[in-house]
Amino acid sequence: MATITLTVTVSNPGSGNRYYIDGALQATVSAIPGNTYKFDQADNSNSGHPLRLSTTSNGSHNSGSEYTTGVTTSGTPGSSGAYTQIEVTALTVQTLYYYCTQHSGMGGSFNVGNSSTLGLKEMSGFPIQNLTTDPVPYAQEISNDPYGGAWASGGNLNTARMSAGGTGIQTASLMVAGETGSILDIVEQYNGSTWTEVGDIGTARKGNSASGTTAAGLTFSGYTGPPGSTGYSALTESWNGSGWTEVGDLNTGRSDSTAAGTATAALAMGGVYNPGELALTEIWNGSGWTETGDLNTARNNANGGGTTTSAILAGGLTTAPLAITETWNGSSWTEVGDLNSARSQTGGTASDSTNSIIFGGRTPPGADTVNTESWDGTSWTEVANLATARDQFQGSGASNTSALAFGGSTPPFSNLTEEWTKPDFVVKTLTTS
Repeated sequence: MATITLTVTVSNPGSGNRYYIDGALQATVSAIPGNTYKFDQADNSNSGHPLRLSTTSNGSHNSGSEYTTGVTTSGTPGSSGAYTQIEVTALTVQTLYYYCTQHSGMGGSFNVGNSSTLGLKEMSGFPIQNLTTDPVPYAQEISNDPYGGAWASGGNLNTARMSAGGTGIQTASLMVAGETGSILDIVEQYNGSTWTEVGDIGTARKGNSASGTTAAGLTFSGYTGPPGSTGYSALTESWNGSGWTEVGDLNTGRSDSTAAGTATAALAMGGVYNPGELALTEIWNGSGWTETGDLNTARNNANGGGTTTSAILAGGLTTAPLAITETWNGSSWTEVGDLNSARSQTGGTASDSTNSIIFGGRTPPGADTVNTESWDGTSWTEVANLATARDQFQGSGASNTSALAFGGSTPPFSNLTEEWTKPDFVVKTLTTS
C-alpha cells in the first residue's frame, strides 16, 4: 500500500514542548494495516526531540519500553532526512503512543486498526482519524488464541435419539433415523435455530451414516434390527430436499461407520459387521459404491469427515476406545497424530484432512466426556468443552470454526443441540476523502 508522511514540528505553548503532527497539537493518528507511517523530523524545531513509539503512554517517562517491531529510524532530529517510521501490519500492536525520549509529555496516540466511533480531522490535506475504541485485529486474535471458540445452546430436536446419521453445516443440518428404544425412520432438518420434521427415510435404522447437505444428501449402512438379529444394512438412500429414494447398495453391509463427502461423491469408512470391526473403505460416485484403500486400523464409531480426496478419521472403538487418527489422500490412509483423549461414539466434522473438530464421546473406562479437540493438519488441541457430556450423537459443520452437536445418549436419549463457533474477527479498511 502507501507510505504516509506525517510532518512533525515542535512548539512550546508555555507549558513545555509538544509535538504537532501535520499542524495538529498532539494529534491522535489512526493507522491502517498495510501502510507505512513516516514521522518526518527534518524541521529544525525537532532538534533534541527524538520521536519514538511505545505501548505505554509517555513511553520511558512512564516506565514504558520502546516499541521497535517494524520501526526504522534515520538521521538526527532537526536535520534533513531525519525520520522515524513504522510499517503497520495486521499483527502490529493496536494501541501505541509516540513520545520524545528526552522530554516528558510531548506525544500522543498512534492507533492501529479501525473503529465504529471516529472523529475525522482534515489537517494539511491528510485525514487523521481519532479513535475511541478498537477491536483487536483478526490476525492478532488468531495469533493470541488460534483455537479460540465456545459452545452455546441451540434448538432442541423434536425427537430425542441416539445412533443417528447427521450431515450439513451449523445453520442447515439433517438428523436421519436413529433409535429411542425402537429403531426410527424420522428425519429432522435444522435451520440455524429450530428443528423441523421432514420426509421419513424408506427403511428405519440406527447406526447409519450420512453425507451431503439439506438440499442433497445421502444416508447409508446402519442396523435395521430387531435387536439381537444380524440386520447389518447395505442400503443407501438419496435425499433431494423433500424425499428419499433407494439407490445402489454398499458392497458390505455394516453399522456405525463414518461418512465424508457429498450426495454424489462420498466415503464410507470402517464400521462393524458381525463378528467384528471393519477397515473397509468404499467410495460413492453418484450411482454406485466401489471398495478402495482400507484403513490401517479397523474400527467402528469413529468420527471425522472431509471429501473423497481429502478426509480424516479419528478415535473409534475396537475392544477399547481409540485415539488413533488417519488421513485420506484420495487413494490411501496414513496414520497421523493421535487425539489427546482416546474415545469412541463421538460427534465430529471436517472440511478436509487438515481441518476438523471432534467432541464428546465415551472414554475409558466407560464415562461420557465433554472434551472437544481441534485439528489443524498437524496435531490435536483441546478447546472449550461441550456443556453436556454424551455419546452416540452426531455432528455437522464445514470446519473447526463452526459445528453442530445434536442428539445422543446422556443417558437417557438426548434431544440437545449445541453450536460451536470460533469468533470471526473481521478487519475492515476505512477510507476517507
